[in-house]
Amino acid sequence: MLPEQNGNKPERVALYARVSTEDQAERQTVQGQLDFLRSFCGLYGLPIAGEFIDDGWSGTIPLGQRPEGRRLLGAAEVGAFSVVLLYRLDRLGRSLSALLEAHGALERYGVTIRSATEPFDTATPIGKFIFGLLGGIAELEKSTIAERMGLGRDRVAKAGKWTGGPVPFGYDLDEDRKLVPSGRCHDGLAMSEAEILTDLFERIAAGSTLNIEARRLNAAGVPCIKRYAGGAEVPGAGEWTHGHIYNVLKNPMYTGVHTLNSRRGPIERPVPPLVSPALWQQAGERLTRNSLLSMRNAKRFYLLRGLIRCGGCGSIFVGHAMTRPARAGTETTFYQCGRQLGSREADPTSRCRAKLVRTDWLDGLVWQHCREFIFNPGDSLADAQRQLRSRLEQTAGMDEQRKALLRQIAEKEGERERAMTLFRRGRASLEETERQLDDIDQEASSLKSMLDAIRSQAELAAAFETHLSEAAAMLARLRGRVEEIEADAASDDPERRVVGLRAKQEIIELLVSGITVETSGEGRRKTAEVTIRYAFGEPTAVASSRNGPG
Repeated sequence: MLPEQNGNKPERVALYARVSTEDQAERQTVQGQLDFLRSFCGLYGLPIAGEFIDDGWSGTIPLGQRPEGRRLLGAAEVGAFSVVLLYRLDRLGRSLSALLEAHGALERYGVTIRSATEPFDTATPIGKFIFGLLGGIAELEKSTIAERMGLGRDRVAKAGKWTGGPVPFGYDLDEDRKLVPSGRCHDGLAMSEAEILTDLFERIAAGSTLNIEARRLNAAGVPCIKRYAGGAEVPGAGEWTHGHIYNVLKNPMYTGVHTLNSRRGPIERPVPPLVSPALWQQAGERLTRNSLLSMRNAKRFYLLRGLIRCGGCGSIFVGHAMTRPARAGTETTFYQCGRQLGSREADPTSRCRAKLVRTDWLDGLVWQHCREFIFNPGDSLADAQRQLRSRLEQTAGMDEQRKALLRQIAEKEGERERAMTLFRRGRASLEETERQLDDIDQEASSLKSMLDAIRSQAELAAAFETHLSEAAAMLARLRGRVEEIEADAASDDPERRVVGLRAKQEIIELLVSGITVETSGEGRRKTAEVTIRYAFGEPTAVASSRNGPG
């Protein structure tokens, strides 16, 4: 169909092209798309209003978050064109959600979407239907490509080869892309990189700290960089930090086994060990002791750290200590929105206005609720047990259905054999046999899908039963420890106190899904409504107007 507008002047069109890493692997290029689109416009006499090219951007990323996609939407808003022309629909997006979002944004500006190689036009109802259909196909194709690439990576991993990402410190890749101890020498320490790695573990196990080792490596000029297969090097943060060294020390691959967490399950592959399992464990234990010592010497401990989020700006609340002038020497601690900190928001006018919440009030409230649940789970476990009984009854009733499906699948195999026998005897043509086999395969596939659904329900019920049993056992264990934990947390002994506070924190993180603080009002009239979401029940909303300054 000639893309004109009601037989009048041709519409002004914008050309949009996109290519990602996976597309490059399929040998599709932006230039090839543009050449085709320009020729298409020349053939039909379409004036080109602009060209928008996103090179190296995934089609799963929304259009408005791609550089040229954002510019395309800006031009559409001012009426620069009325049609977006694509080489193929999957150039606009590789997921149905990304396509629908792009269509909605363009439709608001009166812009339609057309493909130069596919028969649809979103200006018509049938075009919108085909748009959605092709979008689903594009998403399926994207998933298929990802699955195929994942299978290829798994095969490479099972062969013991490095599949990508930065090469771990202490290793190099040989010609077969397998990890080998790094022999590259760093003059500042007169040691190879592999020896530096082993020495680092030994020093930590002997009592050194992360900060000491970071300063030592930086002083010796050991570079903190990321190296990739092929020799490419990317500078890291510039210097070693305690975080970099912590990540190295906690990596179990240095003991001789690297685990790739694939979508199809973990894949273990042997690598040359640089430290013994005993040394790796000793270093880990020393890190734990150093952490406890650091916490013991810390002046403050924030029990709900990382669990509280601002309902206004979405930032995490952090701990904050304040000394009131009217009470010299008296310190009060609060939780405050992270966007109130000058380090996060240099401009004071941009900082969040959320109300501060006193730690003693909120810590006590959350712990009390958790304590009550541990000793009296009440309706929560009873409801879960009722759900479990219902699930088990459903799966028990499906046993006969499962057996019937297995019989029908076996019958389909018999039908397949009979069809092949008729063909071999010359009593059925190749075309008839292929059509019959296709029908049998479709019916068998449908039966297997129904069987998989039944199996999934049975597995879900079994997993739910296991989870419920583990939850009941956990609560039973906690009941015997609560008073001991509370006594430790209130102890005058700093080390014992830290142990108790950490135990309380672990319990809270297990039972609390999250906490939201919604602020209303201004100045001293601010109020904070705190909503605590528990893993074991409905959210609890608590209005607070007295706990904390504005």
